[in-house]
Amino acid sequence: MNPLLEADGEFGAHSMGRVNHPTREEQRALVRQWEETGRELDRIRREALRGMPYNWKDVAALLSLGDAWQRPPRTESGLVEMQYWFMRGRVRCEEEMKGTTEA
Repeated sequence: MNPLLEADGEFGAHSMGRVNHPTREEQRALVRQWEETGRELDRIRREALRGMPYNWKDVAALLSLGDAWQRPPRTESGLVEMQYWFMRGRVRCEEEMKGTTEA
């Protein structure tokens, strides 16, 4: 038999292979723990970034990546797509207006 299925833990599985689901209170405790852990990790990350020296060479290297990117040439201005989205918005707005006047 699989030893992982036989292991009993706080949220482990018992020997029949069925998972013991956490209770509502256990779920709430897990969510609280994840939220607290996330806040603590954010704090640690901010402190680490705050303590880093500003390196002009690294900044210049990152900015040069954007300058070096060769995008494909445009074949159109985007006006047709913009008109499409305006039309979709107008149709949706008219449908909503129709729905509110009939109610």
